[in-house]
Amino acid sequence: MGRGRGIEKCESSVGLRKLWLVNAPFVLALVLDLSACTDSPPAIGSHLPGTFAVASDAFDQRVKARFPVGSNEAALRAELARERFVIAQDQDSALTFSARYHASELVCGADWVIRWSGVDGKIVSIGARYKEVCL
Repeated sequence: MGRGRGIEKCESSVGLRKLWLVNAPFVLALVLDLSACTDSPPAIGSHLPGTFAVASDAFDQRVKARFPVGSNEAALRAELARERFVIAQDQDSALTFSARYHASELVCGADWVIRWSGVDGKIVSIGARYKEVCL
């Protein structure tokens, strides 16, 4: 009896190896497919420091430094469009706009949001925030 169990164990282990070898390409494809579900941050929002609260403040400062009050609104819109932000007009004000970039990951995602007002082609107010969004 002891000998029979050894043979069964060996056959079982050979079967598992065959199963792994047959399914390994599918497992690899699944891992690669899931890694493709992650998005890169926009250039203006990349390499932010620390926690989300600290990163949000840094993002706000970065946006205000790049597009200070009085700068050209068309330049802001052009850069945001190049970085694939989705731009929308505020429903309550014809002069206020927002731009949102969403990066998806496996369970969580991140949002970069920039809000501004413009008059005569110039930015009159601007602010930004960065936040994590999880299921």
